[in-house]
Amino acid sequence: MIDLRSDTVTLPTPAMREAIARAELGDDVYGEDPSVNRLEAMAASMMGKEAALLVPSGTMGNLAAMLTHCARGTKAIVGADSHTNLYEAGGASALGGIVLTAIANTDDGELDTGELARELGTPADDHFAPPSLVVIENTHNRCGGAPIKLSHMAEVSAAARRRKVPLHLDGARIFNAALALETTPKEIASHADTVSFCLSKGLGCPIGSLLCGSREFIARAHRTR
Repeated sequence: MIDLRSDTVTLPTPAMREAIARAELGDDVYGEDPSVNRLEAMAASMMGKEAALLVPSGTMGNLAAMLTHCARGTKAIVGADSHTNLYEAGGASALGGIVLTAIANTDDGELDTGELARELGTPADDHFAPPSLVVIENTHNRCGGAPIKLSHMAEVSAAARRRKVPLHLDGARIFNAALALETTPKEIASHADTVSFCLSKGLGCPIGSLLCGSREFIARAHRTR
């Protein structure tokens, strides 16, 4: 029987178990775990970012990103059908006081650009939660695993940057997206300020995700974690 409940039910291969058993270890807080250091450096390089941070899960990677990007009482603009909005237990609101503001996703997972423009255009008025982050997902889980076109990524990125609002990419399956779009993870991630991706999605790792961004951002995310 092939188990298709989730791509997280993949199991480590014997070679991976052997590598786990033989891994060099050290204290991560002090930056003395050579295996983690190599993994984070590799992740940052593959995504074209300065630094990376290992976290236990994709949900925690996205949460750490939102808590680091957003002040309490500001809003993170997310897709209505996004993993962040539907499947992450409202953590950004519960733990960070962040207003999750959902806008429509098209059938192929893209953000409705008209709604995005309206939310980004929130007046500077004390009655309204100001926008502090846009979150986009690629591939899009709820919309059939659709890869999001680079042209749409660029359009969303440009809209956010015009308003000086950062863009976070939930790239849980960014390697799948890169294959489908015949490009590289680095090219996809280039449109976002920060990106998270999973090691447990179809790669056989028992646990783990990486959050990547600037060196200054990852230093702050380390504290958030």
